Amino acid sequence: TACMGMAAATGLDANGEQTGFEGSAPNASLIDVRIGTDVGAGPFENYLLSQEFYESAMNGLQWIIDNKDTAWPGVDESLHGIDIISLSWGITSHENGGSDGEDMHSRILDEATLAGVAVSVAAGNDGPDNDGLSGMGSSSLSITVGATNDLNTIDRDDDEIASYSSRGPRRDNGNTNPIDEMKPDVTAPGTDIVQAEACVTSGGCNNFLGGDASQNGYTGRGSGTSYATPAVTGIIALMMEVNPEINPLVIREILRSTATRMGEATQPEHDPHWNKDFGWGLVHGHDAVWTAQYLDMIEMTTSDMNLDLQVHIENISTQGTVNTYTGIAWSRGAAMEKIEFSTDGGETWTEVVYESVNGTLSTYESFEFQFKVDTDSLPSGYNMIIVRGVDSEGSSSMIDWDTVVGGGNIVTLGDGDSLGRTLFIATVGIAIIAFGAFVAIRQSGDEPLQLAVVSEKSDDIVKGDENELIEAVLVDESVDNGSS
Repeated sequence: TACMGMAAATGLDANGEQTGFEGSAPNASLIDVRIGTDVGAGPFENYLLSQEFYESAMNGLQWIIDNKDTAWPGVDESLHGIDIISLSWGITSHENGGSDGEDMHSRILDEATLAGVAVSVAAGNDGPDNDGLSGMGSSSLSITVGATNDLNTIDRDDDEIASYSSRGPRRDNGNTNPIDEMKPDVTAPGTDIVQAEACVTSGGCNNFLGGDASQNGYTGRGSGTSYATPAVTGIIALMMEVNPEINPLVIREILRSTATRMGEATQPEHDPHWNKDFGWGLVHGHDAVWTAQYLDMIEMTTSDMNLDLQVHIENISTQGTVNTYTGIAWSRGAAMEKIEFSTDGGETWTEVVYESVNGTLSTYESFEFQFKVDTDSLPSGYNMIIVRGVDSEGSSSMIDWDTVVGGGNIVTLGDGDSLGRTLFIATVGIAIIAFGAFVAIRQSGDEPLQLAVVSEKSDDIVKGDENELIEAVLVDESVDNGSS
């Protein structure tokens, strides 16, 4: 009751008054899958009980997979099936400590993800001295959620990792893919959270004698990664609401890429953003939902995206009316053919050259790109900048983006402040501007990635010293300002 309230509570008290304690996806529809008993949430650690008790979680998860498309009787077709699993469990699968993601619970969660059911799962409450992460939280494909302490302030900058939140990485499964071990994926507030009261907390009922919790309200507080997890579950529900075609792995990538970065990179040789405490950062619900919606708006299909390709705007500096964008890109193994930008919401993409790199780039090795935009040349109102990487088959990376106002800037959507985000999402008319970069990466088998600078038109390439960064000022051709 407490956990799912954090995902879907309407905030209505028993007397019908609005308390304001809403979940992140108020009034989302729930399907209860019971795998425990009144005496506990499943006796998973007791070797004395029969195997069917131990397998109760496995049976419940398999039931979800089997019913992911079920037409529930008496409800609208839009509510058929199961879209998300929210798991606030601590299960070790008897693997003698941390799991490598190959325990039975982690593997069935991978199966659920591949079947199209997004999985939001708690990292665990073993603190900084944990031996990796336990089963379920170690699932390679799930969205593993750690917990933060917001120090009872709205400001995100002072948020800290909760003392109890389990730290990564998980144990190595030996498949030579270091990204699998990067758990948790993201973090969310999980400390001292107001909760809906069931019989097991301070409510005036009990679990054993037919007690009734219907008159209980939002009177207690609790802490744990179990509380952070359903908050993310609700955000996933909102993402699916605005983009019904989005798949679980793209959802995870959006949550990672839009999260507010927290802490220094733990393994910068593999990923310059992931941190063992916070994962890829503190979930930002607004940016995650907006990105999911924007992918739908520009009709970028998520089923054929190549999430190995990583392209990120890292810094934006301003001098006068000119914005300088600096970013980094790398690949987790797939060959990146180009980096490109869109000027019309994804209908047409244009390649632009950035940094020239000598020699070869290995997997996970990043390179820098940079470009400039003169905001005076942009249409008045809000303008959006989109960048992506593309492989040889035309599949896209996750997009990264920024917004500016023609003739002046707003706060970028890449930092922790939400003012610019709020203004942008409330804007009905969106004008898209041109920008971008292009670097081609090719890979053959296990050889290092080969970096080459190419263009559809050789005359478009700006020549320069091979060790210097090529800069380009992008001008809106629709504006007659004497530039070319």
